[in-house]
Amino acid sequence: MKKLSANEIRKMWLDFFKSKNHYFLEPVSLVPVEDPSLLWINSGVATLKPYFDGRMNPPSPRLTNSQKSIRTNDIENVGVTARHQTMFEMLGNFSIGDYFKKEAIEFAWELLTSPKWFDIDPELLYITVFNEDKEAYDVWTKIIKIKEDHIFKGTRETNFWDVGQGPCGPNTEIFFDRGEKWDPKKIGSKLLKDDIENDRYIEIWNIVFSQFNNDGNNNYTELPRKNIDTGAGFERLVSIFQDAPTNFETDIFFPTIKQVEKMCSKEFKYSIDNYYNENKEQTKINTGFKVIADHVRAVVFAISDGVFPGNKDRGYIIRRLIRRSSVYGRKLGIKEAFLYKLVDKVIEAMKNFYPYLIEKKDIVKEVIKQEELRFLKTLSKGYEHLESIIKTEKKVSGKNALLLFESFGFPIELTTEIATQANVKIDLKGYEKLLEETKELARSSRKDDKAWNKQSAILTGLKEESEFVGYDLEECDSKINFIFEDESKLQSATNQVVFITLTKTPFYAEKGGQAADNGYLIDKQENRHLVMDVKNGPNGQHIHKVQVNGTLKIGDIVKASIDSEKRFYTMKNHSGTHILQAAIQEILGKEALQNGSYNDENGLRIDISYNRLPTVDELAKIHSVIAREINNKIPREIIYCSLKEAIDKHKALALFTEKYGENVRVIKFGSFSCELCGGTHVANTKDIEDLLITNVESKGSGVFRYHAVTSHKEVVNYLNEQFTKQKLEIQTLIDKFNNFKLKVKNKTIETQINEIMSLKVNKENVIVIKQKVNDLKNLFKIYQREIEELLIEEKLSQYSDISPIKKDNINWIELETNNLEMKEMKSLSDKLQNKFDNLIIMLWNIKEKVLVVSVNEAIAKDNSAIELFNNNKKFKVKGGGNSTFAQGKII
Repeated sequence: MKKLSANEIRKMWLDFFKSKNHYFLEPVSLVPVEDPSLLWINSGVATLKPYFDGRMNPPSPRLTNSQKSIRTNDIENVGVTARHQTMFEMLGNFSIGDYFKKEAIEFAWELLTSPKWFDIDPELLYITVFNEDKEAYDVWTKIIKIKEDHIFKGTRETNFWDVGQGPCGPNTEIFFDRGEKWDPKKIGSKLLKDDIENDRYIEIWNIVFSQFNNDGNNNYTELPRKNIDTGAGFERLVSIFQDAPTNFETDIFFPTIKQVEKMCSKEFKYSIDNYYNENKEQTKINTGFKVIADHVRAVVFAISDGVFPGNKDRGYIIRRLIRRSSVYGRKLGIKEAFLYKLVDKVIEAMKNFYPYLIEKKDIVKEVIKQEELRFLKTLSKGYEHLESIIKTEKKVSGKNALLLFESFGFPIELTTEIATQANVKIDLKGYEKLLEETKELARSSRKDDKAWNKQSAILTGLKEESEFVGYDLEECDSKINFIFEDESKLQSATNQVVFITLTKTPFYAEKGGQAADNGYLIDKQENRHLVMDVKNGPNGQHIHKVQVNGTLKIGDIVKASIDSEKRFYTMKNHSGTHILQAAIQEILGKEALQNGSYNDENGLRIDISYNRLPTVDELAKIHSVIAREINNKIPREIIYCSLKEAIDKHKALALFTEKYGENVRVIKFGSFSCELCGGTHVANTKDIEDLLITNVESKGSGVFRYHAVTSHKEVVNYLNEQFTKQKLEIQTLIDKFNNFKLKVKNKTIETQINEIMSLKVNKENVIVIKQKVNDLKNLFKIYQREIEELLIEEKLSQYSDISPIKKDNINWIELETNNLEMKEMKSLSDKLQNKFDNLIIMLWNIKEKVLVVSVNEAIAKDNSAIELFNNNKKFKVKGGGNSTFAQGKII
């Protein structure tokens, strides 16, 4: 068996199948196109679905590829097992209605065992087939001559690919025997026969014979067009050829692991010997290295394909991978942001087949670095809370471990490590049980939380007074005067979620579009009890939803302390909402009415009733008005008065979606903005700092939702992210243009690219860059056609000297064109028809198995193209056409 690099293995696979007339499909983005059923491209065949289901014609009935894929359903196994990867490559060869079992098996065997190719000893290869698939079994045993002790019949569970309704069929798998050192109990091939998990026999090839259709009720009928879907795990093959214990000791991942070693504390080293002489502590260390090497590779590719860290869908997965890597880095002694420093190693290993990564390097580094820094800031808050728990309780309960995870993003691995170092116990079983219940509890909390039901008897009967002091204070001493859970009043609560009212509170309760405050109730023992949410009760009291950390009882004196940073940014956004509302009315008119809003520490949104979306020019004017009022440094004024006075005298804006009492609170910013509002606000418009509308979307029925962020920091972060995203989106087009601009000049596109890349990062240009990127994409559609025409012209130039042969006063050209595709053959026939009179053309491509017949219209009456096509003496064919042109397949 040859010693091969990863790049050599991939190249050899593709070269082999190209030699068998397979069309090479370039790898595509990890983000699926027009396939809402997939979050990621998750297999080599995922990009071929339109070909297999008949929606599109493939460029060839024989295809091969090496496709990057992502799967995150078992992310916890990454680094723990030998062969789990978040991102992986699948080597594939596919037949769409062309060859079937015999050829697929023969191809596999030739590539694996031929000295010209992989040159693996046949004695090291073992086969499994579906027990009802006699055809495949006979190919293996009678044609390939596999020994009976090297082939095993599997069940429907192990050797039949079926996902419910749709195409399905049996499969055959090929395993590589790594030897007895990976089989300590010397069980041998029984591991395969009985389908026992093991490290000796590694699956390296899987051929699915798609020959049936499942109607959804497990009734199977033969497919009229049978297909082959082959998948071979690239990383697994590399580990075999490089004799690596796992996929991670290969030239794909090991350079990254060695780079991580340089960043770690000296006591942390990766040990290959650990796989042969296992030490539990070293296994944990190895796992950390592997998780980091795997995750950073996946993140580099995902960001390069346009996926940025975020709070949902693909963005959330990338954020999770970065954070998980950061945690494992900390376990290896790395305290600062480091993941972005590994990007070079990833690109070095992968650039041979994915050269576009080189151009994306700087963007990828910056995105990862910023995400790491944000997470490190979050971790510091979690550390503070965990240290308080350890100090006061001398243990970490399952509830507190879950609280750390949910409220601070604090991973359980880190909680365990810190607890162990402090020599305190952690209730991991309790944590795992609560974690399993989290989703259901969350649903219950949102949909059926009796505490927030205003008709609840315990709430409607609540008489204890509670004073809100949060306009002036961010913390105060207070007394607990009521505790309850569901419909039960409690005298005390211990390590549980309950609802509490206080004699006075700085916590703002969610109301009027402003999110509730979070924070802590701190008792005399310095226990910190997390305030998770705050709502207004039916009798006006602020009701705090609290995760009790220890014990609280009625009458206890606590310090009520809000999260000041959350309040700080929420105030900017709430005042920003008022200013935005007034600016919209100034530009669009008083008929643009607010229809609700929401603001918290992350941003704001406001719904406006209007007859249309604002224009780009109107948005620019709205921004200009907002900037004017912020620069005017208008002080906030608070007025308490009657509802009638507020509306008649102060002209305060009152929303029909809100209910007001006789006495109201008015927030004024000079003569520019005046609204009835009970929320918290900045003292001066200058404190908003900046405001940027990030999106306007239709909510239906004449309602348009404006999204915005405030403060210099958040606006700059958003602008940098958007400009980076837009430029990344067109990088492929720029690369293609640079490749062809000397052959196909286009000054307009060149100017457009230069304008986009030179745009200054500012609020005015955030809309401009989106417009220009969209314009560039439209321009490039035309340019792409010009490129295609040029390439066709270059291909056809080799046939410029062709002359016809005269037969009975008719010009004939019969030509084999094995380097031309169907559309190029049509173009060639058109060129020749324009060049010669009374011409009959017959072109064919053995590789593509296609035939084209073209006849000059002047002689088509007596020399029909379709008749010449059907009656040709060279090939058996199937196709169609008319008297002047016919085309089809050679069968």
